[in-house]
Amino acid sequence: MDTMSRKEKEKLLREEDIINAAEKVFTTMGYNGASMEEIAKEAQFTRKTIYQYFADKDDLYYAVVARGFSGLLSYFQEDIQDGHNGFEKLQCLMSAYYRFYRNFPSTFNLMTYVGYIKSNKEITIKQQEFNKITELLPKEVAKVIEEGKADGSIRTDIDTMSATYSAEFLTTGFFHMLSVSGKTFTNHFSLDQENFILFNMNLLCDAFRSRK
Repeated sequence: MDTMSRKEKEKLLREEDIINAAEKVFTTMGYNGASMEEIAKEAQFTRKTIYQYFADKDDLYYAVVARGFSGLLSYFQEDIQDGHNGFEKLQCLMSAYYRFYRNFPSTFNLMTYVGYIKSNKEITIKQQEFNKITELLPKEVAKVIEEGKADGSIRTDIDTMSATYSAEFLTTGFFHMLSVSGKTFTNHFSLDQENFILFNMNLLCDAFRSRK
């Protein structure tokens, strides 16, 4: 049963409207070019209202990218159902990553920018939420690798967490570069972009496959 009051629902809806506006401003103006004033204007709220929900621009940025990572996690959990063993599930995770990148390119670009944010301020609630959701993603990957080791479909001679973080780094880096210069690169070398993506995804997954 929905136990939320009308006031609580209105608060959540308003917060969602602000996050939507912030994502649009960050996408069009970049992180450095965005301001709380521009976000308030886009959301059609006063700056005072924005500050009632978010401490500053950093806080809003983390709320935007946390929602993006939450969406990626949902894609992981949805697509993983199609795998019958650990290796197949790893392939599903790669496909989910690509599907998210294809469906939400602007959000993905904001998510990959997070490493450039340098803040010496006290960690806010939104940053804490961001940290929690980004910790769940590697856990999903590690769980699949462990399952593959147990069922014999994934190599047992690799360290699970090292492999997890390497796969995350390589996949994020590949799609980030693709978003920055993908068409220029593939056109220059007369490559079909779809085939190029699938080749690289299969190449990475194949490094995990058991040779037995």
